[in-house]
Amino acid sequence: MINWSPNFDPLALPSIPDISATSYIADVSWAPDYSRYYNINFEDSYPGLVHLFGAFDSAGERIAMQIFKLPNAHSTAFVYHGYYDHVGLFDNVINYFLKHGYSVVAYDLPGHGLSTGERAAIDDFMRYRQVLSDAFKVVVDFGLPARRVGLAQSTGCAVLMSHLLSGGDADFERVVLLAPLLKPCDWWWGKPAHSLLKYFIHSLPRKFADNSDDQLFLEFLRERDPLQARFLPLSWVGALKKWQTWFHRQKPVSSSLMILQGDQDETVEWRYNLPRIQVKFPNAKIVHVPGARHHLAKEGERFREQLWQACDDYL
Repeated sequence: MINWSPNFDPLALPSIPDISATSYIADVSWAPDYSRYYNINFEDSYPGLVHLFGAFDSAGERIAMQIFKLPNAHSTAFVYHGYYDHVGLFDNVINYFLKHGYSVVAYDLPGHGLSTGERAAIDDFMRYRQVLSDAFKVVVDFGLPARRVGLAQSTGCAVLMSHLLSGGDADFERVVLLAPLLKPCDWWWGKPAHSLLKYFIHSLPRKFADNSDDQLFLEFLRERDPLQARFLPLSWVGALKKWQTWFHRQKPVSSSLMILQGDQDETVEWRYNLPRIQVKFPNAKIVHVPGARHHLAKEGERFREQLWQACDDYL
């Protein structure tokens, strides 16, 4: 990796051009360095690959989007990252789909990565869902394959499930959920603590969790990723509480899902979550990954092999 030191404030994002079918990443002065820094510069690995880079307006923010358009792709994969994450951390996922003949669409959630918004904050999870819906409209004329699959990690799963439960269950032919969020670990004290603390403080210092077997990845997050938020805004906790109530009220849908879950995950309360998610998605297939932690998209290589094999079998 190079030492990426862009000479702009990552939050001053009107400088990112509108995403279009011709908004090439090479046309934005700092963007190729960004792409190399996060190892998502796949143009040399896939001849003819077009890497589009730009932004669109949604939910009151400027949303940074990237499209990896593969010649003769048979399908389009939409990738949704997790809390504190951004597109740059999903090199493994993007590479998997490109290798298997998919074009890829991915964007940074509001308040994450290169998108605008208070860092890691949200007042309503339905704003995340609004961005997902608007992203479909943005890329409709980009010449991408009509067959869609979705892959999401953690909070990205909550966003994707919200879309499926809100009338979007026919928008994806297949969906892969990695360690989906419903109830976090330690929610037994976090939920009541939020009810009190929200009147006194705005945020809490972030604790970087050991949520992957890949120690180099964990060190990169702590020490060398300039796009990492350092606080947990209490607004996000409040939005999660509101979304949980909404989720439990929804009627089941018939979407085709595969859920991958590590049994050493100490970020989400997966023993509680999986049965309740399966009630809403009765066609969901659950695959357990023994020994794996929470961040399956960036787990150690021995766990990623199981992840990709399960995706091969399902997709």
